[in-house]
Amino acid sequence: MSTKISFITFTRNSGRRLKLLLENVKDVVDEIIVIDGYSTDDTVEIAKSYGAKVFLRKPWGHVEPDRMFALRKASYDWILYLDDDELLGLRLRNELRGLIEKADKEEFVALSTVRVYYDTNCKSLVFGRLYPNRQVRIYRKDRVQYRGLVHELPKVFGSIFELPEEYYIAHYGPCGGLSVHKMVFYAYLESIEYYAHFEHPRIKRSLWRFSPLSAPYIVLYRLLKDVVIKKNPYLNLCTVLRTIYPYSFYEVLVSTLMQFRGKRRTQISKFVQRYGLIKLLERELS
Repeated sequence: MSTKISFITFTRNSGRRLKLLLENVKDVVDEIIVIDGYSTDDTVEIAKSYGAKVFLRKPWGHVEPDRMFALRKASYDWILYLDDDELLGLRLRNELRGLIEKADKEEFVALSTVRVYYDTNCKSLVFGRLYPNRQVRIYRKDRVQYRGLVHELPKVFGSIFELPEEYYIAHYGPCGGLSVHKMVFYAYLESIEYYAHFEHPRIKRSLWRFSPLSAPYIVLYRLLKDVVIKKNPYLNLCTVLRTIYPYSFYEVLVSTLMQFRGKRRTQISKFVQRYGLIKLLERELS
């Protein structure tokens, strides 16, 4: 019996992108689930035209608090998750079901794929901080957990099969990425959800402690690390610009907001980073 796959995505006024996404996945999955934040455009109508099960949820401004809700709505054990501005690469799309069946037989509970960024303004791949960016987007729903933190990857309970780079997910968008308004909102969320930065060596901790005064040095550090030290196979203007903005700008903003949060917000962030936002919400509502 063939393994069945549930596809999950999250939308909010995503009509222009959603049709492209559903065309990309419709023939390789058995169920489409769309979690929508009360879109005011034709997003819901487009989703239903592809036979999707649509669930309306109060918009948080970021999708992470609803990820476990989405998994509970899935009918099948294996999940494929993509954002509304992502697509399966051709080989991954063509071989998805076979790869999942092979993983199932070999008792893997998740597959990690490389995620590449295509800049629609420059008409080129962006080589920098997010290249290559390996993420778990294919998994058994009963073997992962999301805690609701912004920019969170799932916690996987079991073995992960790392797919070769030719099996990739493509993220696309214009140079500059997020709007300033949305970037500030995400930075604010991250500053109150995370008690401390992850994986920061001593030099980075020192730079972060003195932000925003250390902003020029953070930009220089990022350029050296992401553009020069990584020895990217190609170097273009988009790579350099993206390393400066939004990535360095975003990290400076998060660090600055962390420096100025009060004692109560610091205590909340310590709890949230340890237990997750979903756990905090459950405690507040109980």
